[in-house]
Amino acid sequence: MNAETLKKKVQVVIIAEESLLLFEFNNQIPNNYVGFQNITGSVEGEESFTEAAVRELAEEAGIDSTVIDIDKEFSFFDRWKKHCVEKVYLCYLDKRPAIVLNEEHLFSKWVPMNDVIESDFTFPTNFEAFLSCKKYIQEKKR
Repeated sequence: MNAETLKKKVQVVIIAEESLLLFEFNNQIPNNYVGFQNITGSVEGEESFTEAAVRELAEEAGIDSTVIDIDKEFSFFDRWKKHCVEKVYLCYLDKRPAIVLNEEHLFSKWVPMNDVIESDFTFPTNFEAFLSCKKYIQEKKR
């Protein structure tokens, strides 16, 4: 598969004060999903995956922060049958920031990390990304 047909995406998991921040899809947008997710978005133009993750974090949550590449990625076909590679990033903060939602989401909520379950997410890869970030944090604390 050549690079032109590959869609590059990012997923950002936000954790602060031992809680995960989840975002509800804006189901008032036609053909949009229902449920909750981590921040996701496409890599634009010549930007790197990391630059896209930082931009998406600012656009979708109003958070100006660095991100950590946890060396996790998913490969899948989206609903338009486009092949995607999605890299996972962690935004790990000491304090819960003020959240400024854009039009992509209706609501956000903090869930204690130990209470997060797979059904909290619309997509299994979002739960898997969360578990990978949780493991990353636990290993860094050792």
